Amino acid sequence: MADDSGWGLDDLDGNAHSLVSHRLGAWDLMIGGGPDAYVVTAIGEAGDRVANALSSVALGDDATTVDLTVGGQAVDYPRKYALTRDEALAAIADLEADRLDGDRWEILE
Repeated sequence: MADDSGWGLDDLDGNAHSLVSHRLGAWDLMIGGGPDAYVVTAIGEAGDRVANALSSVALGDDATTVDLTVGGQAVDYPRKYALTRDEALAAIADLEADRLDGDRWEILE
């Protein structure tokens, strides 16, 4: 298991603890869910840009949504937003490097 380097993924249990947030450069970073799937969303400084990390994991079934609890709210997230732990850490590394690759990120402006 990859070290979460203090980002709080280890604390997310998808129940009592289901959301952590951090300030990362010009981004407000929110990581939700856990312990098996995560959503990673970043909001630009002025609130005019929202970036959602995308999963590259192939679907093993016909599920188009994933049940996750984020911030205490149970939601059916589109499958494309449900990241593995390694994908969540890679998305955080992208933000640290100020690099939002089009293959990993959906940017809403």
